[in-house]
Amino acid sequence: MKGVVAVAVAVAVGLAMLVLVEPGHATVTCQQAVSSLTPCLPYLTSGAETPSAACCSGVSGLKQLTQTTEDRRTACQCLKDAASQNQGIREDAAAGLPAACQVQINVPISRSVDCNQIE
Repeated sequence: MKGVVAVAVAVAVGLAMLVLVEPGHATVTCQQAVSSLTPCLPYLTSGAETPSAACCSGVSGLKQLTQTTEDRRTACQCLKDAASQNQGIREDAAAGLPAACQVQINVPISRSVDCNQIE
C-alpha cells in the first residue's frame, strides 16, 4: 500500500511541475541543446561528406527539445554562442546540418542569426 501511495504522490508532483511551467519560458537548457549536437563536431569541423548516425540522432533530439518558440530561441542562442567559441566550425556545414540529417528543425545553426526573430 505504501508503494502505491508513493507512486501516486510522485505522479501528482510530476503533473504539478508540468502545470507550473509558465508559457513564454524556455524549458530547454543550453547544456541540452549543445550536448545534442556534440556528436556532430567531427562533421562540423572536418569537412566529412556526411554526418554520423549519432550526430543525426542528436539533431532529431534537438527537434524534440524545441517545440515552442521560446525553446527554439533559447537553443538558437546557445548554439550560436557555442559556435562563436569554436572557430573551427564551418558555417556552411552548420547551416546545412539539418538537411544533411534529413531532419527539419526550426532552429538555425549559425553564428550570424538573430535568434529573437525565430517563431
